[in-house]
Amino acid sequence: MNYIHYISSPLVNGSHYGNRGFASPMKELNDQTVLVENSENRNDSYRQRTKYDDRVDSYFSTYDLGILLQNRDSYLEGKLDSNGDVDCYSFSYAQKSFYDKMGIGTKVTVRLENIPEGCEYDLVIYDKQGNQIGIAKDHGDGSREITLPDWSGSDRYIIRVENRTGEDADTDKEQPYRIRITEERYQKQTEADGGQEYSSEIEKLHREQYDFLPEDERYTGTESVEGLLEKKASGEILDGREENYLKIFANLHDYERATANGRLRNILFPKIQEALEKAGIDVQDKEYLIEMDIYGKITVTGELSEEEKRKAADVLEEQFSDELWDCHMQASDYSTAEFNRINAYKEISDFLGKATGGQYSWDDISMDGNGNISGLPKKMCQLLNSQESNGRYEQLKDDILMLYDYAQAHGMEGLSDYKVSYEVAGSNIKIKNG
Repeated sequence: MNYIHYISSPLVNGSHYGNRGFASPMKELNDQTVLVENSENRNDSYRQRTKYDDRVDSYFSTYDLGILLQNRDSYLEGKLDSNGDVDCYSFSYAQKSFYDKMGIGTKVTVRLENIPEGCEYDLVIYDKQGNQIGIAKDHGDGSREITLPDWSGSDRYIIRVENRTGEDADTDKEQPYRIRITEERYQKQTEADGGQEYSSEIEKLHREQYDFLPEDERYTGTESVEGLLEKKASGEILDGREENYLKIFANLHDYERATANGRLRNILFPKIQEALEKAGIDVQDKEYLIEMDIYGKITVTGELSEEEKRKAADVLEEQFSDELWDCHMQASDYSTAEFNRINAYKEISDFLGKATGGQYSWDDISMDGNGNISGLPKKMCQLLNSQESNGRYEQLKDDILMLYDYAQAHGMEGLSDYKVSYEVAGSNIKIKNG
C-alpha cells in the first residue's frame, strides 16, 4: 500500500507557493530524508531560491532544510566546488512561535560533518534580518557544531558554509560534507522579554565571540565595520583579523554586497580584460559600457570601434554572462522579494529559450483558477502540472505561480525590460545602478 503525505515547501509562510501542497507518494513526514545539493543549484547567495532533492524519495524536493528536523538520521549533502565558493541554505523553524506560546524552550543544533581532509570549513548562522547569531565550534571529532541561542526571536535562519583556508578540495574524490539539524525541547522557567532583549543579546554574543578569538586573530584597528566593508567592496584584500571582525559584526546582506563588488574588481574584471585582449580587442585606457538584458543578450557601447563592440559582446555572452548576472544581483540592494522576482523571470526565460528554441516566452503562459499552467508545449505543461515532476520543473512551476500572481496585480513592466550594466574606465569597473 502507498501512503500519501502532503508536505509543504516553506517558500511562502511555511507553504508551497500559493498554498498549493506537494504530494509525495513515498514519504512519511518522520522518514529519513537525505537532501542533495546538486551542481545546478546556485546557492552562493542567501537570497537565491534553490531546490534540494531528496535522494530517498525522488518525488520530493524543498527550498528549506526544516524537513531535516523530523528525523535524527536525516541530513543534507553538499560540496564547495571551487576556491571562494560558499553554500547558503534556508532553514525555517515555524514551530518556534508555537513552542514560545506554550512556554517550551528548544535546543536546536546544527552540525557540519564529513569535512574534507586538509580543509577548515566554517559554518555560520544568521537570522532573517542578516544578523550573525552563531559561529560553529570544533566538536573535537573533526566536525563543527552550533546550538542556536534560545533567546533568538527569529524563526527563519540562513546557514552559510565556506572554506576558511580558501584552498580547493578535490571534489571529485572527496565525500560531500553533511549538515544535520536536531532538536531538543524543555520547559522554560521564565518568560523571555523578546524585542529589546534580542538586540542586546546579539551585541553580547558578538562581544563574547570577539573576546574568544586568539589575540593574534583579533582585529585591533580603528576602522568601523562600515569602513572595512567599503575597503572590501573597493577590491582591497582584507587580512584574516579584519575578515574575522566582519564575520562577527557585519550584517550578511552588507557583507555579501561588499564581497560581490570585491570579486568583480579582483577576479571577474581581470578575466574579462584578458579574454577581450586575447580576442584582439584593445581595451587599454578605454571607457565603455556593458549591458545585459534579462534574456542574456549583451551589448557594448563606448570608445570602441563597431567591430570591437560586436566582438566584445560575443566574447562576454559566450564566457561571462552567468558571472556578470550573478555578481550584479549579489551586489544589488534589492529586497529578497525583488531579487526573487528578477531571478525567477530570468530562469523562466532562459529555460523556455533553450527548451523551445525561442519559440515560446513568458507572454505565452496562461493559468486557470486551479493553478494549472497552459499555453506552452503540451508535454511541458504536463510536466509542470504533474505531482511527479522533478525538482527542476517544480521550481519552475513555483516561479511561474509567483510571477503570474505578481503580474496580475502589477504587470511585468520593469521585469521584461530589466538590464544589468557595468561601467568600465581603463582599469576600473563599477556596477551602474538605475
